[in-house]
Amino acid sequence: MYTGTESPTTARDSEILTRLTENWNQRVAVRKARLDLSEYYDTTAPDFPPSMVPFWDDPRFQTIDEADKRRVLAGAWINYNEKTIFVEDKVINPMCSLLLRDALPGVSDTVSKKAIAQTQVDEQFHILMCLEVCDCARRQHQLHDLRIPTPLLEQRMETALSKADNEREFALIRMAYATVAEMTINVFLKRLSQDRSIQPLNRLNTELHRQDEASHAAIFGEIARAVYERLGAGQQAIFRAHLLRAIDDFVELDVGFWRAILDYLAIPERESILQDMASKSRTNRSLRDYNALVKLLRQIGIHEGSSFVFQ
Repeated sequence: MYTGTESPTTARDSEILTRLTENWNQRVAVRKARLDLSEYYDTTAPDFPPSMVPFWDDPRFQTIDEADKRRVLAGAWINYNEKTIFVEDKVINPMCSLLLRDALPGVSDTVSKKAIAQTQVDEQFHILMCLEVCDCARRQHQLHDLRIPTPLLEQRMETALSKADNEREFALIRMAYATVAEMTINVFLKRLSQDRSIQPLNRLNTELHRQDEASHAAIFGEIARAVYERLGAGQQAIFRAHLLRAIDDFVELDVGFWRAILDYLAIPERESILQDMASKSRTNRSLRDYNALVKLLRQIGIHEGSSFVFQ
C-alpha cells in the first residue's frame, strides 16, 4: 500500500520529482538553523503590512489610537499563521496521507512517495514555525485571549467533502483544494517576505516558508497531472468542477476574522467599517499567484479554468 514499483508517466516527471527529492536536505526550512525569536523581533515595526488590511484607509478606522492599530496588525499576522496551520493540517497533510495509501492513481512510484513524505515533514515543521511566531505576537501585544474563528475556507471545504458520493470523489475534492493551496500561495508569501517595513522575524519566517512552498508547487503540479491523466472521463470532470470551486473558495473574502479582531478591541463604528469593506470586494484574488496553476490547467486540457482564473 505504501511502497510500489510503478514508473512515472514520463521522463519529465521523474526528472522534476527526482531533483526535488534528492536536494531536500539542502533546500528545506526544517534542515536549516532555527531563528532566535528574541533576536529578530523589533518592537518598533508592525507585524503585518497595513496595505493588506482591507479597511486600513477607512477614515473611521484611522481615528483609533496607534496602539490599537498595531494590535490589529498583530492580530492579522496571527490570523494568517493560524490559517496556514489549518491549510497544512487539514488540507495538505490529509491529501498526502491519501496519496501515500494509493487512494488515487499515478503516484505509486518510489520517487513520488518520497516527495509526498518529504512534503508532510515540511508542513509539520511549518506548523511549528507558525505556532512559535503566533505565541511571540500574542505576548508582545497582549493578545493572549484573542480567538481566531474557523476560516471560511474550512467551512467551504467541509461542505464539499460532506457531499461526496464515494471515496474516490472525496479524494478528488481533497486533491482539488490541496492543489490550489500549494500552487497559488507564492505571491502572498513573496509580498510578506519582501516587505522590509514589517517585523524582521515575520519577514524571515515567511521567506523560509516561501522557499519550501515554491518546491511544493512543482511537486503538486506533477502529482495533479499524473493523477488526472489516469482518471476516466467522468472522474476528470468531477476533479475539474471541484478544482474551479476550490479556486473560488480560496479567494472569497473572509469577514469572520476582521469582525473578531474589531470586536475584541471594541473599535468604534466597526459594523459600518465591515459592511463597507464587504461591499467593496468579495474576493482577495490579487493575493494569490495563478501562473503555475494556469500552466497545469492548460497542460491537462482544462481551458475553461484558465480564463476563469483571470476573471
